[in-house]
Amino acid sequence: MLAAALLLVAPASISSPKHDDSNGVPADLLSRLTTGVNVTRWFCYVAPGDQDAHFANYLGEADFQNFKKLGVKFVRLCISPDIIYHDGKPTDKLSKVDAALDELHRHHIVVIWDLHDNGQLGLDKPGHDNSGLVSFWSDVAEHYKGRHYSDLVFEVVNEPVFIKNPEDWYRLQSNAVQVIRKQDPNRTIMVSPTYWSSIDTLQKMALLPEKNLIYTVHCYDPFYFTHQGAEWIDEIPRNLNSMPFPSNPESVGEISSKNDPKYAATLADYGKNRYDGAYILARLKTATDWGAVHHVPILLGEFGAYPKVSPPDSRARWFDAMRSAISTLKLPNSIWGYDEGLGLGRAVGADGSLWMDPVTLSHFFGVQAK
Repeated sequence: MLAAALLLVAPASISSPKHDDSNGVPADLLSRLTTGVNVTRWFCYVAPGDQDAHFANYLGEADFQNFKKLGVKFVRLCISPDIIYHDGKPTDKLSKVDAALDELHRHHIVVIWDLHDNGQLGLDKPGHDNSGLVSFWSDVAEHYKGRHYSDLVFEVVNEPVFIKNPEDWYRLQSNAVQVIRKQDPNRTIMVSPTYWSSIDTLQKMALLPEKNLIYTVHCYDPFYFTHQGAEWIDEIPRNLNSMPFPSNPESVGEISSKNDPKYAATLADYGKNRYDGAYILARLKTATDWGAVHHVPILLGEFGAYPKVSPPDSRARWFDAMRSAISTLKLPNSIWGYDEGLGLGRAVGADGSLWMDPVTLSHFFGVQAK
């Protein structure tokens, strides 16, 4: 209130200082980090078979036409440690990633090079030797030094967890950033808070001293809606179904008979919390406000809603809410995923035609499915 009062009486010739919120990230790069997609099955979650053919031909011209239609300017390229990482060194598959980068860059797509760990690296195990992650990034940074500054960002690790030992992650991440910068001082790097890149833990994260960093969060709120029926997740969301969005006691009461009675308290809480578009906006604004206070760019690296048992009309309203909030906040974002069922779920038909989820197309991207 005092600051506001002082502004009112300040002479007209005196203006408030303007802050550069780019944190040293090149302007050309930032201008292209707007709408993105996660590409999840090119170098992550790869099915058995002829991997060389898979790596060489995963995306075709129809996909790049899709990117244009959807306004996609960047790809978060998820690269599994199972494919790229061996004893703290990049594997020979790095040449396959290079070819993928060349193809994406030929189509003017910025790439976030995401080391997509899902626990394989054991980083948050007590006493675990994590020096391999640092040496890995030293080698990767040396490999790309001097190239792709306007269209390649390194993301140290996907969704670090470190529930009991968050400071271990922040030390490790800082070491990785420093070794990348030692090899390549000009590289833009994306860094993450703990607890699966949570918005809540971002609030407790200390700012790194280095510049040219982007800070990322993921948002799947409300979780019982976005992950209902998800086979890979904990018991309660895995066994829920028909959860509505928005939520209120009346709408939840209507679906109570479709769920096991032992989850009655969970359903009641979900209804009482009245999750809606205002809630989504508030959650994302918490992240962008943190970025504004610290003058650093924030990027929403993942979001989506699993369709298996989710009511289609509720899923449509959830994507409407995400689209509205992201637009209001002008928040750079990449949906999970281009080729995953929580988002567009792109699939290739026998005739080579592409299918994408019509709810996501219409209600997030504003494009009608053919």
